[in-house]
Amino acid sequence: MKSIETKTKRVIIGKIEPDEDLIDAIIVIVNKHRITSGLINCIGALKKFTIGYFDIESRRYLTKTIDEYVELVSCMGNIFFKNGEPIVHLHFSIGTRDYNIIGGHLLQPSIVSVTGEVCILEIEKKLERSNDMKFNLSLLDLE
Repeated sequence: MKSIETKTKRVIIGKIEPDEDLIDAIIVIVNKHRITSGLINCIGALKKFTIGYFDIESRRYLTKTIDEYVELVSCMGNIFFKNGEPIVHLHFSIGTRDYNIIGGHLLQPSIVSVTGEVCILEIEKKLERSNDMKFNLSLLDLE
């Protein structure tokens, strides 16, 4: 187990418009406000999204893209960097028309239908991701 201590720097609020990609818009916000690293919380609604499930045996994401109007009930994640570029890592749950909830890793496309309300809690330290050969993933590096 590894851990660090850092402090909250500022809070950035964003409103994502219909037909914008949620993940692309978050990256624009990160670059516009020069965010060092941070925690993300989102709510809103999507009309097209890709859900991912990491299959540990094959060491790859199984994905499914869905064209359906859904409520973005909860979406949380982080912003860390790899090779100087921001990596937005989000997990989410959505509510469907028949009141079911599904969730997983949010991938692109992640197209907003009505609105996407994003809150980014920036931290002081710039955190990095590096390749983990065991899982074939880019994971948080606290070295």
